[in-house]
Amino acid sequence: MRVRYRMRIPGNEIVYRSLKVDDVNEGLIIRTSYNGEKEMLELYVETDSIGSLKNVLDDYFKNYEMSLKILEIVREG
Repeated sequence: MRVRYRMRIPGNEIVYRSLKVDDVNEGLIIRTSYNGEKEMLELYVETDSIGSLKNVLDDYFKNYEMSLKILEIVREG
């Protein structure tokens, strides 16, 4: 079974750069793209199982939230 997932979330170029995945297991595709006009990130995941997708999304959202918190701290400082 092949699972494909696509999602759009608000973001900016700094968040986009921090979420780019540079290493993945064979058979796993994780791509993040950025639309500057709409200030939206698009995540595309392709994997062999729902469990793997769940793990990818869990890690992605942890990193997404951390990026937003770091930006907030930098802007306040």
